[in-house]
Amino acid sequence: MSPILASGRAANIIRSVLILAVLVLLMRTAYLMWFFHTPAWTSRPGEIRYCGGWYERVDAPDLTRGAVVKTAGGRLKMVMRSPVWRPIVANRPSSGCPRYVFAKVGDNAYVSYHAK
Repeated sequence: MSPILASGRAANIIRSVLILAVLVLLMRTAYLMWFFHTPAWTSRPGEIRYCGGWYERVDAPDLTRGAVVKTAGGRLKMVMRSPVWRPIVANRPSSGCPRYVFAKVGDNAYVSYHAK
């Protein structure tokens, strides 16, 4: 008999874990669709929200960390993390919102976004 349909303590635990896993995946997808307008961060959405405004992806190949620092015009600081653990970094020279934010997509690859 299938553990999903079986009765008993072990079957209930397995069923509960599977239901929780499905709920987590559904809620993660719903959140990513709402926040990033894409089902997965790795699909590199066209725009992201940060600092109360929207940032649009720059149509350029992925940048290295050195190119990111040069583009930002100074040292980078992590400003948030996306729901799938990809850091978003930006140059923060003052308390204002940065012009550029960068999403890390690899060991040394960043996607650049420009404030609208």
